[in-house]
Amino acid sequence: MLFNAQLKPHLHRSNKMKKALIVAVILLTGLTGYAQKTAISDTIETPKQEIKKSRLDFNVNLRTSHLWRGLVINDGMTATGYLHYALDKKQHFTVGFWGGAGFAGNYTEINYFVQYQKNDLSIGLWNLFNTKGIENPEVFNYDKNTTTHLIDLRTSYRFPSTFPLRVEADVLLYSGLNDRELNNENQYRSRYSTYVEVSYPIIRDQKVNLNLFLGAAFPIIGSKHLHTSNVESNFDIVNAGMALTKNIEIFDYKLPVSATAMWNPANKIARIQLDVSLF
Repeated sequence: MLFNAQLKPHLHRSNKMKKALIVAVILLTGLTGYAQKTAISDTIETPKQEIKKSRLDFNVNLRTSHLWRGLVINDGMTATGYLHYALDKKQHFTVGFWGGAGFAGNYTEINYFVQYQKNDLSIGLWNLFNTKGIENPEVFNYDKNTTTHLIDLRTSYRFPSTFPLRVEADVLLYSGLNDRELNNENQYRSRYSTYVEVSYPIIRDQKVNLNLFLGAAFPIIGSKHLHTSNVESNFDIVNAGMALTKNIEIFDYKLPVSATAMWNPANKIARIQLDVSLF
């Protein structure tokens, strides 16, 4: 009887342990099954919604200076923005704005444009306005004697890939006194300063690409063009140099960067410009 009395507590504890073990196994099995179902449901790929190509877009760049046809428009850090909208489905006709601002606060620019581009041919009409060196800039002043606006006709064409030479020709159709001079009747007339440039990709489709360019300027009428600081000059090489481009990979994002070396023999200046296209 004493043996049975001593055995009962052990049997009772053993039964409790068995029950606890069974419950633990059931719980563990249930949790494992739930975890598997959750893992499966979490790894099922949901179809990605395709983003339609938009007619409206904008781009932002940061550059160490703003260079334009051999001229140094802003000799310091500059942020630029390019806003454009396509008027047709094939996106041949676009309108928009291009603007810039210097970090030092001494330069701002806003341009309006309408442009046609198909394949490698481009024709555009630009209205240029910046505050560089202007004491009292007036954005709505278009008077021919006092305006600082420039109306610029731009054309360019790139030949086929077997010989991808790019030719650019631009003419200032309207301006203030900065591109006018007195005629024989003592009246101001436009010089119609013209800029022509040829460029060629020496290295392309590589990690680092190299493009060479050469630009010249001359007036259609008169003895001086806009792109020189000389008193009289009817033809000058104003923009010669090279541009290197590459993509810097940051995680899954490719950041386009460029480095440009520019010389202006007419004005005896040279610059190195670094440019980052943020998006």
